Amino acid sequence: MFRRYILSIFLLFGFVFSPCSKLNAQKVVGSTDSLSSTEEKIHFTIRLGQGGFTDDRSEIGKLGGGQLALDIKLDKYPIAISFSNEYYTNSADPTHTYEIASLIALNFLYMTKVSKTERVNLFAGGGMGVLEVPKGVEESDAMERGIMYNIEGGINIRAFWKIGFYGIYKYLYAKKEIDNMKVIDFSEHIALLGITFNFGR
Repeated sequence: MFRRYILSIFLLFGFVFSPCSKLNAQKVVGSTDSLSSTEEKIHFTIRLGQGGFTDDRSEIGKLGGGQLALDIKLDKYPIAISFSNEYYTNSADPTHTYEIASLIALNFLYMTKVSKTERVNLFAGGGMGVLEVPKGVEESDAMERGIMYNIEGGINIRAFWKIGFYGIYKYLYAKKEIDNMKVIDFSEHIALLGITFNFGR
């Protein structure tokens, strides 16, 4: 699970920096002003956070987790597309049905600037995705997959250079039954805090 999480980080950085490196190469050769201005209107934000939610099914009454998200926004529109990869477990090798081994979501977020400095941004929205939970059997890699829905809202504060901090609240809902037995059952209020890397601003 954690290896997939680290792999996602490298993929996201590759996705962001690959176009940037191509753009820089074009500028050295002699790119046009229109191409440069077009590229500068696209904003990327990488969010890397930790948090969790309370759950009575857990032996310790809560589940800890993390989020890796990529927000893509055009400068002239207040709507961003957000891709996130998350997990909420009690250990590195989840074995209980109430643990979320992995979660991939696609969200649409409305973003607005709080001040003229553009250092503080509020965002809110929602979407859907797919999550995997352990089946609770001896095989550690036996997973049950289901559809999830979420809404979220938060704040991103750019502290210095391209680095900032963010906090987010999200509500997650996922239900799945097989033979009248709930194999996926989540209705959770999640809080996350972390750092952001902001590009194109």
